[in-house]
Amino acid sequence: MKAPRSITQLLATNPESLQAVLAHTQHLETLNRVLRDCLPAPLNQHCQVANLRNNILILHADSSAWALKLRYNNRTLLQQLRQKGLPALNSLEVKVRPRNLAIACPDKTRHAHMSKRTAQLLDGIAENIADIRLKTALQRLARHGKQVNQQ
Repeated sequence: MKAPRSITQLLATNPESLQAVLAHTQHLETLNRVLRDCLPAPLNQHCQVANLRNNILILHADSSAWALKLRYNNRTLLQQLRQKGLPALNSLEVKVRPRNLAIACPDKTRHAHMSKRTAQLLDGIAENIADIRLKTALQRLARHGKQVNQQ
């Protein structure tokens, strides 16, 4: 593994790399504005563009609930983004990246609770979903609910 180099060293050897990073960052900021224009409130306040790599737009959502809504609207959102200037966009990838609760509320700990019935419903819904990522996410969520209820 290479030893990390300082920013000064990187810029001294390759000053174009900073320009490339700045250009990519500006492009992501533009994509984030376009994304938020395409999403209804309040969903647009709970997700953001994380990266664009190999024509796959990677989105971060504040919670699994917001991620589920994004995944549910995946096709429609992809069409809207293509119409707004991203014709080469192949797909969207949604990841959960919650806000850091330890900083905002250091004395509060969140615990998720799910009834056995809710876990069964999620499992049943997942069986009929064609989108493999959404299906897998629902099944994983249902397993979590079943594990919590077994304890």
